[in-house]
Amino acid sequence: MMAKKKSSRLNWAPVKPIYHNMKFLRIFPLLLAAALTLNSATLSTKLRTDGTELRAAFGEVAGDVARACTVNIYAGSKFTGLGTVISRDGIVVAKNSEIDVADPGALRIVGPGKRIGRTRILARDIAHDLVFLDLGREVDPGYEWGDITALDHGTWVVAGVAGSSSGPSVRGGVCSALTREIKKAGGVIGVILGGKDGKEFGGVEVTEVAKEGPAERAGVKKGDVIFAVDGQKVFERAKMIEKVKSHDPGTAIKVTLKRNDKEMELEITLGYRQQVFSELKNRNDRMSGKVSVRRTGFKRVIQHEVSLGPLDMGGPLFDLEGRLIGINIAKANRVEFFAIPVSDIRAILEDKAREISEARGE
Repeated sequence: MMAKKKSSRLNWAPVKPIYHNMKFLRIFPLLLAAALTLNSATLSTKLRTDGTELRAAFGEVAGDVARACTVNIYAGSKFTGLGTVISRDGIVVAKNSEIDVADPGALRIVGPGKRIGRTRILARDIAHDLVFLDLGREVDPGYEWGDITALDHGTWVVAGVAGSSSGPSVRGGVCSALTREIKKAGGVIGVILGGKDGKEFGGVEVTEVAKEGPAERAGVKKGDVIFAVDGQKVFERAKMIEKVKSHDPGTAIKVTLKRNDKEMELEITLGYRQQVFSELKNRNDRMSGKVSVRRTGFKRVIQHEVSLGPLDMGGPLFDLEGRLIGINIAKANRVEFFAIPVSDIRAILEDKAREISEARGE
């Protein structure tokens, strides 16, 4: 009698999912609580979200430091962002692109102590997207300068945020990356180059023009064929995009185009991609909500995960000892926030000292 041939296939017995076991459902909360208790016990006090050291640091910053150095900035009646007092003689630093208003004379500062007063622009630093304002009086910022070399990945940090009528507040989070570079994305003219291109065609066809974008304001229309940027002929779509992106937002460039066999040259001031193409957001951007107008092009930033809004930029970033370690400069998305290190802020301030003194008439 021949032996029965064994099957080469594995005979897996059906396994009943553990969540179908009612006894497990009853004990699961107890297991979870025990695991969380054990995990909390093994963490150092400084790393616990409910640790006494963290709570004390939050309280100190919220009660003393943030209220002493954080100000609200308005253009007329519109809130435009936060600022941080960085010197005893009343110099305030803020995010330039957030308060780049048509009428600088309409700028007002509220705080510290809820005092309201007009301010003036003393100097700008476009490379770091910073603007220096005059508080108009001496004030004690209430903090010490920190040292970012003492930071490490996962270190708790505290940021000043726009609060209620009772004054500024704070939020905490962790430092996720130290002194990284955020490469610039470049400006856009506000067109979709989705049509024909090439030397034989004579340029790059414009298939869409962003509504109220830089190109539309300059007079570009759908169907135009662009063949030169700043006098340099460019016939390929990719090269034209690269040529435009090599310039920063706010830069004026000249494009030469054909329309119905008629050539014309138009000057276009480049815009920020996230503003011009706001309807073309990717999934991550849609989940992020509002982000900073300028969120790229920074040589050195501290990256952290303190949940902030675009109008919280210009506010301070502290370590747990209440020492200033940076100025928040950009919300990139829902989990990435950038701050200019305090050592860079001090260097910029020294570089702008003469310009600031002249603006003050000193």
